Amino acid sequence: MKKNCKVWLSVMVIVLSMSLALPLYASAELVKRVDNFIVFLDTSGSMAQANVMAGHQKLDQAITAVNCLDNATPELGYKSGVSTFANYKVISAPAVYKNGSLSAAANSIVPPWNQFTTMGEGLMKVGSAIDQLPGKTALIMFTDGEANEGPDPIMEAKALYAKHGGNLCIHVVSYADSVKGKQTIDAIKSLSSCSVVVDAKSLQCDAFAKNVLYDEVQPPPMAPKPAPVMVPPPPKPAPVPVAKQVVTFNLLFGFDKSAITDDMIPVLEQAKMILEEDANVNFVVSGHTDATGPENYNQGLSERRAASVKNWLVSNGIPEARLEAVGYGETQAKYDNNTREGRKLNRRVELQSK
Repeated sequence: MKKNCKVWLSVMVIVLSMSLALPLYASAELVKRVDNFIVFLDTSGSMAQANVMAGHQKLDQAITAVNCLDNATPELGYKSGVSTFANYKVISAPAVYKNGSLSAAANSIVPPWNQFTTMGEGLMKVGSAIDQLPGKTALIMFTDGEANEGPDPIMEAKALYAKHGGNLCIHVVSYADSVKGKQTIDAIKSLSSCSVVVDAKSLQCDAFAKNVLYDEVQPPPMAPKPAPVMVPPPPKPAPVPVAKQVVTFNLLFGFDKSAITDDMIPVLEQAKMILEEDANVNFVVSGHTDATGPENYNQGLSERRAASVKNWLVSNGIPEARLEAVGYGETQAKYDNNTREGRKLNRRVELQSK
């Protein structure tokens, strides 16, 4: 069998690709981001308009979204509850979360028709429930942001943050269809960097639950078997051309993230070693995403991920002229986007020799 330096480079690329793409880890451990969460539903007149066909009111859609969130939330020992505002009412007091408990509470809601939106008063009153919860709490609001009576909701949200500090985060599933409603929701989001706001039309329950309620933590990798010691043959005068090779990086970018994190550095160091083996080979750095979210947004996100990897390699000694960053968005999925594991593996960056 003919071998040379470039064949050895090919072998190293294939081995690295397999090590990054295949599951070398045991099942991921689900870890709580918070200790408690309260689902907070807006039952005002603008959310439950009597002149809209039954089943199509914004409140109906919000209850459907709560059912979806319930199905996407694992039982990790949270305390959870369901309350409404306009008027404020505790539908289910905080208790140990069980699948189905959110749906049962939300489906029992009977809206008080034509109520004013007292969002500020609701935030003030739900603060009493948050006071009784130890640890970190997520307040998940389903609202269109309309507030036309009572205290200023933005000031009440600010007061909650001032009182609970890092132990509270307010998230919003937005049904806003007016400038005023969108401004109110944007102002609440701006109060804390932990806040997640998602438009109801683009809500992905699995991704939202993972963003605000839990995270997946990979256990340490299994120890690899020692590689056999191989003595490379002497170089040949006429080297065999190397076919294009692809290195897949399962870098596990976070939701809407493109920045390089510390846990990505070991993988990037291995890629850097491969690029340094032959300084005459140029590479395309290609970024990819899963199918969560709008296609245009995913295209930009994939470009930012590719640029982050290229910038890291350049800042660590690889000449910029050898690298070209390209984003493919969600168009080149290798795994099933209908599964959580498939979506995770599709959030990848690859190196391909030119």
